[in-house]
Amino acid sequence: MLTSILVHIEPDHASRNRLECAAQVARRFNARLIGVAAAQLRAPVVDNYGGVAIAAEMEAEEERIRTGFKNAEAGFRNSPAVGGLQTEWRSVVGVPEAVLVRESRAADVIVLGRAPAQLGVFSLMDPGDVLMHAGRPVLVVPDGTRSLEAKRIVVGWKDTREGRRACLDALPLLQRADLVSVVEVVDETEIDAAKARVADVATFLGRHDVRAEAEARVRAERSVADALMLAAEQHGADLTVTGAYGHTRLREWVFGSVTADLLTRSPKCCFLAH
Repeated sequence: MLTSILVHIEPDHASRNRLECAAQVARRFNARLIGVAAAQLRAPVVDNYGGVAIAAEMEAEEERIRTGFKNAEAGFRNSPAVGGLQTEWRSVVGVPEAVLVRESRAADVIVLGRAPAQLGVFSLMDPGDVLMHAGRPVLVVPDGTRSLEAKRIVVGWKDTREGRRACLDALPLLQRADLVSVVEVVDETEIDAAKARVADVATFLGRHDVRAEAEARVRAERSVADALMLAAEQHGADLTVTGAYGHTRLREWVFGSVTADLLTRSPKCCFLAH
């Protein structure tokens, strides 16, 4: 079961859709929904004689943050999506990524949006950083997505620690799906071994009351992420589950990664675990 879900809330409309998705999942499990807003107090840039200006600007910045917290809380509590749910609100002054990592101790899963185009005091700079450090799975909701049925799910399999972790963390969602497709994308020379691996995963999930099928695909698309996005589209899935950052982030930054591609380009919601 999922008993508590944490969702990152901002004072503008940017988080409205992700709140609706988080509330939908919370309602499915009768889970507590925890809204969290965070903002970083930034010191103004002034010359060496600007002591008074510093104090005035800091006070103005604090007031903007307090107002932002009030607006974010009002948007959270007054959203029709949360009606009837058990809710909790937290607002913290601090770097949003660090705050979300710290507050994740109270939740089973963290619901985030993608990294914003323009960063501000309330902005989440990198969902990947939260994923790396929280010790909790992260559900990333694309900006235009307002609903998450999770009736059909694609598990993007890779035989790594992170892939196994993702399957376990996502079990509550997988068990309630109508169909779960375990998909591994490989080069042609690996196809037989991949078929055996995904068959094992589908059998394992079946023992946990998941209706799962296995599928190994020869990569024909530009990247594995593109192949998984295509699989989700073909299977009518609105959720992709996968392990994240199986290599060091420096290596993945240099050579590219499935995780980064899914975080930035997937049109579907992504459930990722590290």
